[in-house]
Amino acid sequence: MSPNSHEQQIQKALQFAHAGNPAGALRILREAIAQSPRIAPLRFFSAMLLHESGSSQLAIEELDQALLLDPHSIAMKELRVTLLNNLGRAVDAEVLARSVLAIAGNRSQLWLGLGLSLYEQGRFEEAIAALRSAIALRPHFPYALQLLVRSHLKRHQNDEALTVASSDEVLKDGVIFNATLNDFLAVGAVDHVMQLLDSAHRTDLADYEVLIQLARLLHQLGRSSEALKWSEQAAELRPQELEPQEMSAVSFIDRGEVAIGLQAYKQLSRRDDFGPESGNRFLILSHYDPEEDAESLFNCHVDWVSRYVQPFGDKYSYNGSMTPDRRLRIGWISPRFSEGPVASFLKDTLSAFDRQQFEHILVSLGTAKDAHTAEFRRLSSEWVDAQALDDQALLGLLRSMNLDIAIDLAGHSFGNRLRVLAQRVAPLQICWLDYFNTTGVSSIDAWISDEWLTPLDSTQRYVESVCRLHSGRFCYSPSAEAPEPTRMLGGEPVFVSFNRLAKLNDKVIDTWSEILRRVPGSRLDLGASTLVDSIARTRVVERFAERDIKAERLGLYGTRNYTDLLEAYRQADIALDPFPFSGCTTTADALWMGLPVVTFPGNTFVSRQSASLLHRLKRPNWVASSVDEYVDCAATLAEMVDQLRKSRNSLREDVRRSICNSESQAREMAGLFRELWLKYSSLSTRN
Repeated sequence: MSPNSHEQQIQKALQFAHAGNPAGALRILREAIAQSPRIAPLRFFSAMLLHESGSSQLAIEELDQALLLDPHSIAMKELRVTLLNNLGRAVDAEVLARSVLAIAGNRSQLWLGLGLSLYEQGRFEEAIAALRSAIALRPHFPYALQLLVRSHLKRHQNDEALTVASSDEVLKDGVIFNATLNDFLAVGAVDHVMQLLDSAHRTDLADYEVLIQLARLLHQLGRSSEALKWSEQAAELRPQELEPQEMSAVSFIDRGEVAIGLQAYKQLSRRDDFGPESGNRFLILSHYDPEEDAESLFNCHVDWVSRYVQPFGDKYSYNGSMTPDRRLRIGWISPRFSEGPVASFLKDTLSAFDRQQFEHILVSLGTAKDAHTAEFRRLSSEWVDAQALDDQALLGLLRSMNLDIAIDLAGHSFGNRLRVLAQRVAPLQICWLDYFNTTGVSSIDAWISDEWLTPLDSTQRYVESVCRLHSGRFCYSPSAEAPEPTRMLGGEPVFVSFNRLAKLNDKVIDTWSEILRRVPGSRLDLGASTLVDSIARTRVVERFAERDIKAERLGLYGTRNYTDLLEAYRQADIALDPFPFSGCTTTADALWMGLPVVTFPGNTFVSRQSASLLHRLKRPNWVASSVDEYVDCAATLAEMVDQLRKSRNSLREDVRRSICNSESQAREMAGLFRELWLKYSSLSTRN
């Protein structure tokens, strides 16, 4: 085969590759190599195609054959450095890169290869020098810039990383830019992310994706007003997009302007593109509306099911044993086996279950992982990581587990998979824990509550059969890192609420203002993640000022980690529960830290969460039957603040006995599961 023929074959192969047919290109080169095995360029281009297709091992084998034929080729050695890095052979890549750079120091790709090999070895300062050499030769080199950013971040040089990331080459390359944002987020450099996004926005004022990313990040950080600003600008660019309008509505709600946000949400809910996740969020947010009643909320849940739940997959068939007293397989299904309500109310109960009666399979639907996740894994008989599965795959997986009982721990909260559970994955399906209303899904058989949350005369409706635990729906698992409950310092009484601003409707503000008037010199401390937002803080101060409560009587605190939040209770005396959306974890935390909690329950489950805990604690005198009684109770407790401060350790012990009795709750839940199973197996046997 003549040299011209070799070149023609290479050109033909390149045409196939450029047309999106790399397999065809490789076939042409293999045919040419079979005829002329000692032509180095044929093997070199074959190695390049294999590299581009991700076959690094095959590529380096082909390239080594080419190098035997042309051992002095700089281009081939340069490719070999890249392949060695791809194969995790960083030391070999460094040795080769340095030897070639000694004779060809003007190759930017070789400097990148050296920089990558040094980065992979953890030699970040040397990597930075090599990458700067690559960029000096080729200023428009996004991949070298991206790796330079990462190297600076590894050296904790966040400002230097930001300078590099702010270059036009990074800002205008969507793939590199998004990867760089994630690199900053991975090291917690949130302020740098904000600056980077702002730079991108100023670089291209018409970039919708940058605007919506800004809004998303600010929303996650609790900076609602800033999120509102950017989401509104994004909506101006794309008026038909749902996300920026939905984010605007949520921003209003998060900073406490619930009526405005819910009105906007109601308008959005009528749109055809208002999907199931948006619908879930709307259901949750509707509970913050003091005008909503139990019947309306029930209808909203049923409507969600009608709108978003359609049958798919094969008809469910249970093939397990009906033996009534055998060991049962229970699947606990949650997107949040991490810090939060599931950790606070499930962990100790799960630990106390009789392992001879039940096998516990924990199905994780979420990505968040922390020390609580590790503890849940230890407590499980089997751990299943299922967050990446779509509905069809998850349905198949859950059914393949041969569960006897499936317990949905999410309801309509974020990350739920109700549409899968609606197809049925176990003969018995139960909803419990991380939601406060019916699922509306007819294939959920039971809903676990208690006699205080859902009294027999409750007007709240459920499609599920309500099962009431005498020991209470919740068993609190206090944090092992919680400080002692003793009060720090003295002084005038301090009221406190660490609930979301969305719960602080006008009636709540009216009531709390009256308490502050009744107790001269007292202070109210509020803590919520959205209080990092200066506009939200200003609006809270204004709302109290409208009721003649001066700003100096308020303490406003933003995001804190859980340990710091518990520590903050040591500087307060009496917790005030909002209504009609009462606290749950916040109430349990306050009680554990030795504070009495004043609550005013209504007719809905969500309004009675604190009341349930207080009745179990045998403190019904802290449960008010009217707003006036709520104010009286808080004022009376303030009069006995010295006594309260002395009895905080005693209150913790009462909480430990009454609300943290995991053995009692585990026994009662086990009895309920067995009772439901006996009923199911009896019916199935008769049928």
